[in-house]
Amino acid sequence: MGRANTEPQKISRKEQAEQTKEKLLSISLKLVRKQGFDQVKISDICAEAGVSTGAFYHHLKNKAGILVEGYAKCDAYFADVVYPLLKNRCDAEGILEYVEYQMIYAMDLGSQLCGQVYCAQLMEASEFILSNKRARPAGLISMVRNAQKQEVLSSKKSAEEIGDEILVICRGILYSWCQMQGNCDIKKYAREIIGTYLRSYEI
Repeated sequence: MGRANTEPQKISRKEQAEQTKEKLLSISLKLVRKQGFDQVKISDICAEAGVSTGAFYHHLKNKAGILVEGYAKCDAYFADVVYPLLKNRCDAEGILEYVEYQMIYAMDLGSQLCGQVYCAQLMEASEFILSNKRARPAGLISMVRNAQKQEVLSSKKSAEEIGDEILVICRGILYSWCQMQGNCDIKKYAREIIGTYLRSYEI
């Protein structure tokens, strides 16, 4: 019998780059939670990650890139997990559950980090952050459109308009939650407020 190949498999440059970026993002978010966005230094992130500052700028562009990439991870979660789970729901309850997942995701991040995200939105209003074609808003709009096709919700406004208004309400809820340092039940709050909003469109 031949000897088993015990040599570790080599990873491609692309895989290595993805691992480095993921490590940088993970450490960056950890330090932002601990120290606050303004206090975190890129040099500290690189030291803990064991990479050069050049590698940081290559993968994350700048400090605001930490939060932009955080948005991308949130979108990936909604594209891969949440939307496939709820996409066939054509009722207001399905839309409320979709919104609840956003609140749960924010709770997992914590109110302090979410507050830093709002600051970054104002300072770094990138096209990616503002686009309603991102996975999370696009999924919500698609669910509203399906509810309209099934004549569960009125079409007196377009799915895009209703989806955008729900997102505005969500941002207001999350902003208030950050101001209160996380001291409110945003799942319950979102369900009550957005539930009332959706009832005005029920047929």
